[in-house]
Amino acid sequence: MDQLQSVVETNFASNKALGGATAIANYNNAYVLHTAPILLIGTAISTAAFPRLNQRLSQGRPDLFRKDFLMVMRAMIWLTLPIIVFCFFTRGYLARLIFTNNNADIALIFGFLTGAIFFRVLYAIISRWFYAQKDTKTPLIISIFTIGINVYLAYRLSQPGAYGVAGLALAQSLVAAAEVIVLMIVMLVRDPKLFDFTFLGGVLKTISVTGFSVVAGFIMISLYPLGINDIGIFTLGGKLALIAAVIGAVHVGMSALFGLEEARPIIERAKKIILKPIRLEV
Repeated sequence: MDQLQSVVETNFASNKALGGATAIANYNNAYVLHTAPILLIGTAISTAAFPRLNQRLSQGRPDLFRKDFLMVMRAMIWLTLPIIVFCFFTRGYLARLIFTNNNADIALIFGFLTGAIFFRVLYAIISRWFYAQKDTKTPLIISIFTIGINVYLAYRLSQPGAYGVAGLALAQSLVAAAEVIVLMIVMLVRDPKLFDFTFLGGVLKTISVTGFSVVAGFIMISLYPLGINDIGIFTLGGKLALIAAVIGAVHVGMSALFGLEEARPIIERAKKIILKPIRLEV
């Protein structure tokens, strides 16, 4: 389904009014850039968690299956949101650092794709919820339905009078959100008690914490803006590292203040490193 969708989007981007081969290259580069966090967080964590989810159901413990699923999903949301904030604010920095040509256009397209990052990460773990229950048809049917919507939106939004090539990225984000929402509705119909108040409360706290991360990201790009002559790994890499460190520190620190469990391992690890006694050899 993804390959079919890619063929359709490439066909739309090849329109000479949108830039032809240049537009295709720009969109593909931005698309590849947005897949990195999806693979690192969504695919990696959901693949690692899948055997445990399977085990819970094979043990006849749907309660533990639900508990483990929600724990993993919360952790993925907590990890993904600050990365999305970082990607959105530093889209120009990343595009210029990685791609020398047409980096401004790539940054624009990547900015629209940041929404898709969040929902594709969620899809990775949500799909495992169905796979663990030996149901591969439901995600497939919903994917076919949403790809049909994506083709329509991609055509309308990519018109020269609309968003151009960036419209393909906007369509991706909208369709990714719709796909996850439909899957979650199906999950709730099958298990009305799935998303309990503890899970929803944790997600709301994470969203609140992300608000502070957004403020931190805005302040950092205001203090260290992308200059016209900023090139090279040392200049751009230094700014990116500093912005990432501040956003990450704010996210973890505020998560600890809000009492989020996801921040506890990081805080404890940091305490061990900072408070580790120094041995002096005599």
